[in-house]
Amino acid sequence: MSEGPPTGPSVVPSRWERMADRIERTAAMHGVDEAGCRLIERGFRNAMVSRLEVITDDHHPDYLHPGRTSAILLDDVGLNEPVALAAACLVDTQRRDLEATGPVLLEQVGQGVLDFRDQVPRPGSERVLEDLLASEAQVLLVALAERLDHLRHAHLWRDAAAARAAHDEGSAVYLAVAERTHPLLARRYAHCCRAFDKKYAT
Repeated sequence: MSEGPPTGPSVVPSRWERMADRIERTAAMHGVDEAGCRLIERGFRNAMVSRLEVITDDHHPDYLHPGRTSAILLDDVGLNEPVALAAACLVDTQRRDLEATGPVLLEQVGQGVLDFRDQVPRPGSERVLEDLLASEAQVLLVALAERLDHLRHAHLWRDAAAARAAHDEGSAVYLAVAERTHPLLARRYAHCCRAFDKKYAT
């Protein structure tokens, strides 16, 4: 894996480059120091490598998922821990094939970020509720934010059955945990689940 997607001499920044700038500015506004901002940036850039290789449409819902996850954590949660935010960029609970791996990633972000990522519970397990409730506070916030972004875009998935199953789990598990964890995330989960149910009501 390369160190990150090439920026090139383009005059107009790409959507992912604009997202990278937004994340950096927002992190700095929340008190993240320069070293922390660089770590988050490396997490995001490495998360984009596989996406730029396989996603040709920059408006595809999976394209900017890493950036949107970190944006939720910064804007809605106020999380300003660089390790957590870098790890959040590297988690993808829906598209494991897009998760960055390899020795270059380790060199870029460090073992602490990868260890944090590995602690984030994965959906689809009979133990997911138990695992979420047993998670440390920042790990839980990352898990909730990351899954929320997927559920917000599930209505765009080609597989309607997978979208329905994801939202059923979101309503039964993630919404319930969010209600115990963070009021704003809980409201966003509730709105997301209501909107999905209304659109796909039978």
